[in-house]
Amino acid sequence: MPSMSPSVAIAKFLEAAGCEFFFGVVGHGNWALLDALERTRIRGVRARCEDHAVHMADCYWRSKRRPPPAVVVATGGPGATNLIPALAEAYYSSVALVALVGAGPSQWFDRGGIQEAYREGPEEWIRLAKPVTKRALMVNRPDTALEMFLRAYKEAITGRPGPVLVQIPFDIQATPTDYREIPDPRAWTRVAPPAPDPAAVEEAAALLAAAERPLVIVSTGVHNARAWDDLRAFAEEFGLPVCTTFAGKGAFPEEHPCYVGIPGRFGDEHSVEAARACDVLLSIGNRFTDLTTAGWTLYDIPRATRLIQVDVDPGEIARVYPVEVGMIADARLAITALARALRARGASGEGRRAWLARIDGWRREWRQKTAPAREKEGPPLDYAPLLDEAARAVRDVDPETSVLFDTGQILCYGPSFFRASSRHVHTNNGHFIRMGWSVPGLVGARLAHPEHPALAFTGDGSFFMTGTAVATAVEYGLPMVWLVLNNRSMVFERRMEKFYGQHVFCDYRIEATGEPWNPDVVKMAESMGARGMRLERRSEVYGVVTEALRHPGPVVVDVSMDVASAVYNPASFRYADSFAERGLDAPPF
Repeated sequence: MPSMSPSVAIAKFLEAAGCEFFFGVVGHGNWALLDALERTRIRGVRARCEDHAVHMADCYWRSKRRPPPAVVVATGGPGATNLIPALAEAYYSSVALVALVGAGPSQWFDRGGIQEAYREGPEEWIRLAKPVTKRALMVNRPDTALEMFLRAYKEAITGRPGPVLVQIPFDIQATPTDYREIPDPRAWTRVAPPAPDPAAVEEAAALLAAAERPLVIVSTGVHNARAWDDLRAFAEEFGLPVCTTFAGKGAFPEEHPCYVGIPGRFGDEHSVEAARACDVLLSIGNRFTDLTTAGWTLYDIPRATRLIQVDVDPGEIARVYPVEVGMIADARLAITALARALRARGASGEGRRAWLARIDGWRREWRQKTAPAREKEGPPLDYAPLLDEAARAVRDVDPETSVLFDTGQILCYGPSFFRASSRHVHTNNGHFIRMGWSVPGLVGARLAHPEHPALAFTGDGSFFMTGTAVATAVEYGLPMVWLVLNNRSMVFERRMEKFYGQHVFCDYRIEATGEPWNPDVVKMAESMGARGMRLERRSEVYGVVTEALRHPGPVVVDVSMDVASAVYNPASFRYADSFAERGLDAPPF
């Protein structure tokens, strides 16, 4: 006798796996899915748009960095299509989440049922999702639905994490099926991470032991492996200077003497100097993108620097630079194995003092050079004083505050001018960089880390794309703070003036008068039930941010920013604007 539907079976499996939250928007295609989830202990959060739901689930994972991931539920057609940009952000940031998407009844496929993607074949919507998910599939039978979902779920949380999507037609969701018991999630999803090859470990240890100027660069691979303590102990024992990318910020304590900073297109100059001077580079869970290499101009690999590259994804190894040692491994297991091998060789940190002192000299020079930028009073505010004072407020109110950085001009200053006080710093500035990610994302971060405050830095351009997520925070009574950096411009793009001698499509203004304009951010916040505050001087930052972080509900702060704020780049590079130009420092072949 049939006992439960696929929707109920999937919901019970997620409950057994320990899933805490599902985020979504109701639609005619997902009624059975939502009904089944609502009958479990999993807490549902209504989003105002489907992409908001993905960003909430995304930042929930970034805050936890361990299974089970959150679930997103959407209807088919336009609702499902709203997921795509947000899924792409999660995919390129190696974020695990599960999207359950509805569809019309399978009996109507290829007839043009409501919202069916049918013109080239029966319901082919999942073709849109395939390039931006680890796996996207359509369930075609009720009796195999749970099995298909289970495989997709395992794909999300094993290896390199990523989003998966399972689309289930309306009739299949609700069809009574012969599911009598739910399989133990651990038996199907507990997969040990890959350990490094012993020969590769020995070869890498030999290179590191002999290096005069070694450097470690880490990114989200260390976060996903939860290898923070292992990395710190490794650096301390062997005197290894450690850099992070902006996406990896917080993976290493920033007050530590072994911490260098963030090299790349955005970061600090002492880190750039270290990247250019190192003779052996150990890259762990890091991609060599144009952002992290300043257009591939920082590292002289393989001429002057030999590369040891560790990644859980074999496709990332030697994608850009040739490797001396390529190691497919989980970051934590690789660090542990390298430490053992170096210890066996009698290696220590004694010989690295001169190299660390040299880096420290560059650091002192950079801090002295940038000190005046931190002191600008305003109004309007500039980025360096805002970030410096806001970081001080976070440290004093609660160092474990979740801090999110959106994209925009904040990219130029956030990596180095905001001193992270914990690992709970997150940015989407790793690759895909979707505007507005942080506004709904802050909801997921707060739910994952509920005992501590949550704060996001977002530009006005980003805020107006996803700002209605503030209403969700009000609905659920979630205290959190958005600092809206308001310069009435897409100021990061305003730099095109350098190339074309004019501002094209950058400034928000009243066309009839040319007056710079934005909707009133404070009134907008208040209309959604949040508290609105204003900020325009350096001397106000600490007090306003402190008060906002301690407020018992959502707060939106309208920060008056300088549209003429200079772009800060620690390394000079430019885009190739001619097809015949490969780049300033193209990898050698």
